[in-house]
Amino acid sequence: MEPRHHGTADAIARLKALPRIALTPLPTPLHRLARFSDSLGADIWIKRDDMGSVGLAGNKVRKYELLLGQALTEGADTLITTGAVQSNSARAGAAAAAQLGLRCVLVLTGEPPAERRANLLLDDLFGAEVRFVGRLGWSGLEPVLAAAAAEVAQAGGRPYVVPVGASSPLGSLGFALAYRELLDQLRQAGLDLGDGDGMGDGSGAGSVAVTAQGPVLLHTTTSGGTHAGLVVGRALWGQGPRPIGVDAGRVLTDPARDLAQLATEAAAVIGLDRHFSPEQIAVELGYAGPAYGSVTEEGLSAIRLLATTEGIVADPVYSGKGLAAVVDLARSGRHEGRPIVFWHTGGWHANFDPHYGDALR
Repeated sequence: MEPRHHGTADAIARLKALPRIALTPLPTPLHRLARFSDSLGADIWIKRDDMGSVGLAGNKVRKYELLLGQALTEGADTLITTGAVQSNSARAGAAAAAQLGLRCVLVLTGEPPAERRANLLLDDLFGAEVRFVGRLGWSGLEPVLAAAAAEVAQAGGRPYVVPVGASSPLGSLGFALAYRELLDQLRQAGLDLGDGDGMGDGSGAGSVAVTAQGPVLLHTTTSGGTHAGLVVGRALWGQGPRPIGVDAGRVLTDPARDLAQLATEAAAVIGLDRHFSPEQIAVELGYAGPAYGSVTEEGLSAIRLLATTEGIVADPVYSGKGLAAVVDLARSGRHEGRPIVFWHTGGWHANFDPHYGDALR
């Protein structure tokens, strides 16, 4: 599989040359969900980024492979990152820091819970220093991270700051590499790569609309690094399904605009001169519920169906909302008989927090 243009080939070479630390076994599996498919009357496949070690499972690991590759190249000795109390990205960062011998400072929104459960328990186990900063929105985290970095530097350390979700332009490129991985697996599975486009109107559950040919590719999104990287990967290799992001939290004010900007910035890191427009970004807004961290009945139902038919676990905060879109698309018939590929981005750890685990009982 070769890129179509010389400039694209140069960008791919620069992408592959980026400093990268191997943190998890790749490629993650792609396989058909036989019983899940039969229950829904559709041909459904799953990309298993939920697999890996307990700490380094989920989509954030691909981003950290590049981010920490750069951090070590720069001589950093302290990772500083952020997220919500049950942040998958923060947990993955803490695990990666432990593996690489780095100090880790986690700046988490919210108040300290009475008990450390799920991801937060793992943060402690990996030796991270956890700081709670109360009810700050994502926009308010930047000065807090900067202050933490200044504190580390003043004490003689060398900090490296990773934004929420590890969704920087460099981190996003982990999923440009992952897109090539997916294309290879689709071909090996005998699936037509096609040119699958999809964009809903964002008006509510049941909004996923599909056009063109090839498989339909769905994944969950919030901070946008996964989605932006997949968009860049598709531009680099010039074929394959258009990624459809299922918003899990209504965190970004204008998801299509913000993701287009992040994809454009990620492309610039490797010298790919592409300006992505919001119209090129497919985001479904109807499955998030009222806010990030909320639980939806559609998500819970989809999680139970996948668990009881395949023994695979998703979570109500994040991956379960993307899975709900898969179920809705399959049952509605709007996939028009095309295979549906669900990129499982992980997050099952949150089920061990009673607030979410109890909802699944």
